[in-house]
Amino acid sequence: MQQALVLARPLLRVALPGTLPRIQHLRSQSVPKRSFLTSPSLAAVYRRPVGKIQVVTIDDKIQQSFKLDEKIETRFVREKKDNKLSEPIDLYELLRQIDRTDNHVLQLSKPGESEAIVQVVQRKDLIKRLNNKETAERQVKQAQKEKKPKQIELNWAISGNDLQLKMKQLEEFLRKGKKVELLLAPKRHQRKATPEEADALLKALREKLSEVGAAETAPMDGAILRQATMTVKIP
Repeated sequence: MQQALVLARPLLRVALPGTLPRIQHLRSQSVPKRSFLTSPSLAAVYRRPVGKIQVVTIDDKIQQSFKLDEKIETRFVREKKDNKLSEPIDLYELLRQIDRTDNHVLQLSKPGESEAIVQVVQRKDLIKRLNNKETAERQVKQAQKEKKPKQIELNWAISGNDLQLKMKQLEEFLRKGKKVELLLAPKRHQRKATPEEADALLKALREKLSEVGAAETAPMDGAILRQATMTVKIP
């Protein structure tokens, strides 16, 4: 029995016309590469912070507001105790005598003296003084803010609805005891008022002042149909 020899040849695919250039074209295209720093997951790690948050503690405020301990200018000091002044003592000797975990040496006298007048105080007393100081500063700022008059702007050719809103705002300020400055002026790129409209506006304002019980604190500054200021207040 004769054995038949079968030779297996690899099956070759013949490229059809027009396919080979397409394959070469795909291989020639460059794939865009992304660096690690531009990757969204890693970019967040290297992102620079917008700003730093500065934390100020109560001890920082104490050091900034008072002259304490080693910051006292003179080497020898006089301690104030029971409304009496001690003999001059070395500052560092006084610091060694106190419990510095909760006590400080506070300078009471103004700079420039040969022997500073000091007092031993507790930390809680400094916090109380600091709070009183900040409260007084806020009260001064509030008083200055209240003295500043409120301002209301009005157009000489103001509409009826807008005038009612301005009148309501004016009455609220006056009844709160505020001084009010009425700033009258024409608006750019808008209709100009007639002299009759300007006179009617001033008449309406003065009628409102009379109704509320307010009066002009000084004659009107400026000119009708131009820029003018009326300062009013309830006496």
